[in-house]
Amino acid sequence: MDPAPLRELRLVDADLLLTVEGGDVWIEGSFEARGEGFCDRCSDPVTLRLGKAFRTILTPKSRGPEGAVSIELHEEDLDVGYYDGTGVETNDILWEQAALEIPLRVVCSESCRGLCPVCGKSRNREACSCVAGGPPGPFDILKNLKGEKE
Repeated sequence: MDPAPLRELRLVDADLLLTVEGGDVWIEGSFEARGEGFCDRCSDPVTLRLGKAFRTILTPKSRGPEGAVSIELHEEDLDVGYYDGTGVETNDILWEQAALEIPLRVVCSESCRGLCPVCGKSRNREACSCVAGGPPGPFDILKNLKGEKE
């Protein structure tokens, strides 16, 4: 599994209870994972702890919505998956749940101030004397177009 935006993701602990009832596989479980990556704001190394308890149902594909072009999903449909009838891979279930918990943006802390766009120093460690704004960008002219139009 690609753990992007993390560099590495390891399962530390996991519990699964699978119950088969009428061909459906009812799954209850929880996991704890540890991920390593870099802060998207300041590039410092970050270690994240992920984990949650979950429930899901796996139904045979033969009972799935075959040929349905557009069906309306309800909230209870989001915890339903399908299997081909030859078996269920428990590792896939755990990694799917872990992937759902990976944040889109990795930050070392919510108060991270990031890097200075001019000199590149970490604003968390030291203040820089750079002037905000820096050199004009190629699209700065577009900021003034609305004012001239009116």
